[in-house]
Amino acid sequence: MSAKFGPGGNSDLFYEQGNKSTVQSPGWVKRFGLDAFEYEAGNGIAGSEATLRAIGEKAREHGILMSLHTPYFISLSGTDPEKRLKSIDYIQKSLWAADLLGADTIVIHSGSAAKISREEAMALSCDTLEKVAEAVGETSIRLGIETMGKVNQLGTLEEVIEQCKVSPIYSPV
Repeated sequence: MSAKFGPGGNSDLFYEQGNKSTVQSPGWVKRFGLDAFEYEAGNGIAGSEATLRAIGEKAREHGILMSLHTPYFISLSGTDPEKRLKSIDYIQKSLWAADLLGADTIVIHSGSAAKISREEAMALSCDTLEKVAEAVGETSIRLGIETMGKVNQLGTLEEVIEQCKVSPIYSPV
């Protein structure tokens, strides 16, 4: 597969040019010579089933590769077991939305190491990723673990590779 390139979400320019709906995004990015678009669900999956399907149809029509960024409130390494278990539900809902969009990848934050040691955060995140893999089973949608640049976040390349070793459904992104 050749490299694809495009934005994550809609820029101010998108709206300044009179666009009102993410359904218009695939055609808009195509006009710039781009061939990918990441649906941003950082604040949760807000789009209806019909809207997500419509975005996916427009992406296929314009030859745009879709991905989806999962909600920011997913906590792979949280110390509260209930929050980590809830993260599994958020990832499953993200996979549902990605399927409607025709996305080949969902992007998941690696986790936080702000209040605990990196070793403890890695152990918790890998445990959560094992539970996600059990809940999801086989999927044609890649679950991408995102590299991060913030010191208090997991996400060095080495950490992401270690997290991806949990199951073949994970890939570094």
